[in-house]
Amino acid sequence: MDKAKSYKVLEALDILKKSAFAKFTETVELHVTLGIDPKNSDQRVRFTTSLPFSTGKIIQILVLSDNNEGKKDNVLYRDISAVDEILNGKLKPETDFNIIVATPASMKGIAKAAKILGPKGMMPSPKTGTITDNPEKVLKDLSKGQIEVKNQPNHAVIHQIIGKINFNKEDLEANINHLLEEIQKNSPAKMKKKLILKAYIATTMSPSIRLDI
Repeated sequence: MDKAKSYKVLEALDILKKSAFAKFTETVELHVTLGIDPKNSDQRVRFTTSLPFSTGKIIQILVLSDNNEGKKDNVLYRDISAVDEILNGKLKPETDFNIIVATPASMKGIAKAAKILGPKGMMPSPKTGTITDNPEKVLKDLSKGQIEVKNQPNHAVIHQIIGKINFNKEDLEANINHLLEEIQKNSPAKMKKKLILKAYIATTMSPSIRLDI
């Protein structure tokens, strides 16, 4: 691989597959450098989309409402008292859950955990549909492969899992192309510069390969 060269998506995927050496199934990620000012709230990128093919990532969802208690498959249903468990460390973001779906009535209580959830990009938001009076509909969308895409807090970059190294190359290519198109479609309204500056793909253990986009 020539680090100074940019590669077409399928060519880059070929290189990744041939260089995969880990004893586990590596994750494939897309890294996109943006021309935004991440400190300007009008220039942040955040949206939801459904990729053509599954990423293979297992999601754990915390649903906060007053109607349900218990766990079903990968969904934990809790009332607002779960916020106190987040604050005292009993419920751990990224371990016990990586997505929160909340009713509007729950949001005042969730605000207490904003200092923990905010930096991780895990606060529910109307932009991603995770504040809703109909959590079951959102759960159906998530089960169909809906993902949240956003730039990293205070950084002009998006990191997104797009599949596993053992996936079909054409499926990975479709996910990459779809995601790049969706990022461009969700360009901030006041954005005057070019939005997508650079894009790279990498596996869990590999160097990044720059894409020719």
